[in-house]
Amino acid sequence: MATVLALLLVSGTAGIVAAEGLSAVTPPDSGDAVPADGPAYGVNNSTFQRLWSDDVDNGNLSVDDFDDANVSSRAEFAHRLARSTDVPFARPPQATSNWNSGDFGDYSPGGRRESVHPTGASLEDGVYIKDAYVSIFATQPSTILHHANGTTQYVAPDGQVRTISDYRIAVPQDDRNGSQRERWSIDQTQIESVDLSADGRLLDSASGHQATLQYTGLSGSPQLTVDATITVTLRHVTLDCPDWNSSTAGCDGDWNRDVETPEASRTVSTSQRVVVNRLSDIAGKRVQFEATEDRVGAVVHPNTEWSTISVDGDVRARSNWWFYTASRAGWQTMVTNTATNTSRAISSVRPVQTHAFPSRQAPYVPTDLTDDGERPLAIEETWGTEQTGPSLPLNIDLESASPYVNADSIAVTSTTLDESAFREVTVHGIVRGQSRTVSLSDQQTVRETNLTLTATNANATHAVVRATVTETATGAAVTSGRVTAGNQTAALNSSGIATLTLSNPGALVRGEYQPSEWWRTDRPYATATDVAKTPGNYPDFQTLIQVVVVTILWFIPLAVLVFGFDYMSDGALLGLSNRT
Repeated sequence: MATVLALLLVSGTAGIVAAEGLSAVTPPDSGDAVPADGPAYGVNNSTFQRLWSDDVDNGNLSVDDFDDANVSSRAEFAHRLARSTDVPFARPPQATSNWNSGDFGDYSPGGRRESVHPTGASLEDGVYIKDAYVSIFATQPSTILHHANGTTQYVAPDGQVRTISDYRIAVPQDDRNGSQRERWSIDQTQIESVDLSADGRLLDSASGHQATLQYTGLSGSPQLTVDATITVTLRHVTLDCPDWNSSTAGCDGDWNRDVETPEASRTVSTSQRVVVNRLSDIAGKRVQFEATEDRVGAVVHPNTEWSTISVDGDVRARSNWWFYTASRAGWQTMVTNTATNTSRAISSVRPVQTHAFPSRQAPYVPTDLTDDGERPLAIEETWGTEQTGPSLPLNIDLESASPYVNADSIAVTSTTLDESAFREVTVHGIVRGQSRTVSLSDQQTVRETNLTLTATNANATHAVVRATVTETATGAAVTSGRVTAGNQTAALNSSGIATLTLSNPGALVRGEYQPSEWWRTDRPYATATDVAKTPGNYPDFQTLIQVVVVTILWFIPLAVLVFGFDYMSDGALLGLSNRT
């Protein structure tokens, strides 16, 4: 299963989109983790299967279980894959909102004398109002981000909170015996108001067992609080007989009737802390290159977690944040409380939540290749703070990266797009539907450079190399960056010069100017290379004369000795003397 998942991750968004396009329906599992009433609400089968990452995965399936002989359809393939592992989403899925919007309507509250609640609800009791609660069904759009210290729920500045609430009324028992009797009944009861507030500021109000509350313009890290006020009016009838006949246990006259309508109310609350991700600190600039006119690019600083960055419409870069969805804790079972009984049943109401985690998949470009076989966008580098990765829940069959780099800056280039494509970029956040388009009005040019190497003071063991770097267009000295020659490197000084001493230099010295990366400086330069000859190490005239004299003095005795042997042998050795 790890191999299948790896293939999906490497294939990127294209493979995931193909899976989302499957539409045939297969029966869902009967386990508690997967709702029995799906697919539904516009969520197709394959996406529905992937929504429930908290299900129990069957890791014993092999690759053979997915071949054509064992899988009758693509829908069956998606079903088996989702039941054997968890398949992440490349972007926050729309299916989360679609499912929650439809499933929200499936909740059925109890009657006046029973309260129906998820197991995660916090119940409260009053004098007459019992088992009262309000629960947040879903805050959408939202994403729970996993990090080393726990989780943070991110929301968009504008969104909605769906809530459900219920209660039961405990009516006092009637007394129908004797000369004084009591009768109790419920006159009227309701959930009078459901209020949504942020740090005490009222945002929206509704009423009823199900409420959809809207909010706009949130910022910072507010605490969202939902207050549900429940009211009840009882009818209390007191009967008194002034002429009670004890022998017949009956009233010989008329009953005196007194009617009261006691009222009671109870306000129940629930809260959640959220962080609003406004994408308000995005910055960046365009870049062009003197040396290659068809190459353009940009540096973008989202300065927060992001999912994709779009350039020129559908050309985009993907971050290392991936997404999975799972049902919210405490909603798999519904509990029904009455005055005398408590029963449990598999819940037909199952909200789903989007989660984000740092994947081991590095940022990449999922856009299709051009007709020339080129990728329209290239990621030069992403950078940010290195952090310890989170530990995902045990029932989530996905692996997070640890450590990982929170890529809050990215540098991209292209040789196929026009310069105008980078005048605006759109950053998509980790919350569905959250994006911001920013104008990259600032532009910088990566200037072409010249490197000139001059080798001086060379001998058999060392050579001094002087490197000078200038701008090609202006001839101005380049004062940043370093020059590397041989196994030595040196920084340029304020005059654009670096001096290097090389050990055991060859006849040719190759050097390279290494500027700071263009995405990390306000005055970027291109690399440059040069080759220099080391001066010949020739001896002076006096040394040459000495070498010649010494050589002659060495060879004269040898020549006399050889000639002598040849003479004594009558020319038999070398044939230099006459044999007659």
